[in-house]
Amino acid sequence: MSANHFKAEEGQQAADFEIRQTDGSIFKLSDYHGKQAVYLVFWNTWCGYCIKEIPKLKNVQADFSDDIKIIAINTSRKDSVEKMMEFKQKRNINYALAFDHDEKITDLYSVWGTPTEFIIDINGVIQYRDRVPMDIRSLVGQWNTSCDQQPAQC
Repeated sequence: MSANHFKAEEGQQAADFEIRQTDGSIFKLSDYHGKQAVYLVFWNTWCGYCIKEIPKLKNVQADFSDDIKIIAINTSRKDSVEKMMEFKQKRNINYALAFDHDEKITDLYSVWGTPTEFIIDINGVIQYRDRVPMDIRSLVGQWNTSCDQQPAQC
């Protein structure tokens, strides 16, 4: 699926991508298909709304790390890797961060503002584009149900 045809909307198959995380490892979205849902967040260090989301993301990481992979991608707009790393340390962030050099993934997902959040289920389908519920406890099971287990839902 080319970037020109991908809309990044709920119900769509999420476009695959890979990016280097701050710990040096590579995150590849398709590696999570059939294994775990993904909480994808596009953000910046200077974004007030992004800062307000941090406690929620830290709680999701603490409570659901076996069920959902969080990857927070800095769009690189008016930011730097150095600022992001200082921000991570200052805010005691416990989830994976990455920096989108040249905004390739930001553009692929049609992100125009931050934060922009996606929940991508175990089948690679976008369940949420923004409006992610504060309490996800009752939804995590759905997001981790594969088409092999529940073909009627796919």
